[in-house]
Amino acid sequence: MKDLPAREKIDIVEKVAQYLVLAGALDKSSPLEDYERANELSLELAMLLPGPLYRSVVEAATHPGERLNPASVALMVRQALFDTAGEEQPVLLAFHAPGLADKAPRSKAHH
Repeated sequence: MKDLPAREKIDIVEKVAQYLVLAGALDKSSPLEDYERANELSLELAMLLPGPLYRSVVEAATHPGERLNPASVALMVRQALFDTAGEEQPVLLAFHAPGLADKAPRSKAHH
């Protein structure tokens, strides 16, 4: 997957991010359009991603746990698409939800 053109990589990254957010938020009160969009993204990702990575994405969105969750899967997708061998430190991901922002941001970049 690292050989793909940059535009295709960006498309995959966007689809994974959209799917993780949308499928992770679905509940009984979600509109039918949200289910339809999640299914569309799921089908597209099933055709684009290697099987094990696709299964990890779905598991992280539908049944997140300590091992597989949106953050860990985002890093897996990043490693599959980009050369991350030269990075000295792992990437940290930020997630935002009500009640998680108990502390003031450490830098102005967070405002």
